[in-house]
Amino acid sequence: MLEKQWKIRQPISKEFIKSFPEFNRPILQLFWNRNLRTKEEIYRFLNPALHNLYHSSLIYNMDAAAQMILKTINNKEKIAVYGDYDTDGVCSTTIFAKTLNFLDFNNFDVYIPNRFEGGYGLTKEKIKKIIERNTKLLITFDCGVSDFEEVKMARDAGLDVIIFDHHLIPEKAPNASIIVDLWQKEEEYPFKELVATGISYKIATYLLELTNHPLRSILEKQLLDLVAIATIADVASLVDENRIFVFQGLKQLIKTQNIGLRKLMEINGLNLKTKLDPYHVGFIIAPRLNAVGRIEHKLDGHYEETDYSFGLLMTENENEAEFLAQKINELNLERQNKVQEIYEIIKKDLEKKPILEKIICLGDANWSKGVIGIVAGKLKDDFGRPVFIYSKGEEISIGSARSINSINLVEIINRHKDLFVEAGGHRLAAGFTIKNENLDRFKNVLSEEAQLIKDEDLIDDLIIDTNLEPQEITPHFLEVFYRLEPFGCDNPDPIFLMTDVIISQIRIVGSNGKHVKFSVQKNNRYFDVISFNNAEELKFLTSNIKVDIVFHLKINEWGGKKSLEFELLGIKFKK
Repeated sequence: MLEKQWKIRQPISKEFIKSFPEFNRPILQLFWNRNLRTKEEIYRFLNPALHNLYHSSLIYNMDAAAQMILKTINNKEKIAVYGDYDTDGVCSTTIFAKTLNFLDFNNFDVYIPNRFEGGYGLTKEKIKKIIERNTKLLITFDCGVSDFEEVKMARDAGLDVIIFDHHLIPEKAPNASIIVDLWQKEEEYPFKELVATGISYKIATYLLELTNHPLRSILEKQLLDLVAIATIADVASLVDENRIFVFQGLKQLIKTQNIGLRKLMEINGLNLKTKLDPYHVGFIIAPRLNAVGRIEHKLDGHYEETDYSFGLLMTENENEAEFLAQKINELNLERQNKVQEIYEIIKKDLEKKPILEKIICLGDANWSKGVIGIVAGKLKDDFGRPVFIYSKGEEISIGSARSINSINLVEIINRHKDLFVEAGGHRLAAGFTIKNENLDRFKNVLSEEAQLIKDEDLIDDLIIDTNLEPQEITPHFLEVFYRLEPFGCDNPDPIFLMTDVIISQIRIVGSNGKHVKFSVQKNNRYFDVISFNNAEELKFLTSNIKVDIVFHLKINEWGGKKSLEFELLGIKFKK
């Protein structure tokens, strides 16, 4: 449990409390912290209904894209659907391929690139193959806006190209026939944070509407589980439309009609009769859909150069679903073993160092570029500082970086742009490609950057939503609290502070003895507290001492019974 600096959010005003007498103070504080200030905003947030989705036609170029697709279908000309190998790319491609099937159109090919050969985005090799197969229309999902040369090659060969993407558009956009991307300067759509699968859902439902498909309402609901999975996997903002997609999509996931998804969940112990949440998607389903196994086959007249995940999500055959789900699980286990192996090597090496640099930077030719991002994230959590990890190739190295809240990766990368072949990302997560000849310079500039970091910068902030008193935890409070779910980016799991609680009934739990459970008491109310993987750090706990605790509110399900439980995030002793 790394040391963190507790910071509590500014308390709400008495006027705000008086404006909403139907809610108690901590709930109103949570509303305020989420920028929910009016009755309409609060109502829409607590009721994420499908009828509150914006119409697809409001997206710039969406209608033009739909008309071009329908024209190609009506002319029975070939379409190539090109996605990406991550969960968002696979799910967005799957939704569109399923929609073409719904429209009884079969003259299409599907391409999912290989993470290790060719990598992300369009490649000239694939464009050549697409041209050779007499394709009329190339449609991309989750890629395309950066593929200037490849799009030009397709257009020069006479293909129409539609790009559906959600990445920022470079200054020089490709010369596609149509670009649908919510970050275009002409865009006036009310919500810009849709992932590629959200945009794929928008074009899919619009095509079903324009063709007056008799099963439109049923099919639209059936596709929601894939939108939820991709939105969670891409760590997208869970507000506005994304909140609706994830809330409704998780409900659909429990009763999914997708045979492959059902098999994948079954073999991973997810009971389809119980509630699923972003944890199950983000840590169980999505990592497995990032499997790298390849499939190449030709069936029913169309060609597929894809991977196991796309095959799993598309199959209508129980036996094939079983086979692919098992293969994906095997690949995921292999990935987990690789992550753990690299992680253990680096951790042991770092723990031997008398002084740890404030920015960690390490690389090796034997470290797989497919897992280094996960390793960087684990090391960042363990050591509480920015981490750069790279896989060293013959001439270039490919890397991933992860950071803590106080240190912005994009700012560091932008100060040294000249070192990279390419680099980009977000404040807390980034990727980069660098020539090996620049690696020594790269390490030197990171050492210089590390010297600018103060010791207090490495003490991450623990942002507390509000203090919580036992008498405020009422049935009505809990009812409204759980309506704030699903939690995620921009709607984080609330963090509470309870002061002056007395500890009792301390015990070690879990098969490996790494967890601690104890009770706390205040004002004659008792609550169970669980702390995961902190048995060693909390071995000094004794009964009858008074402490302040910071925690998440959770529901513990055991033996068919449900009970309220605090998940410990921090503890301070009273002097």
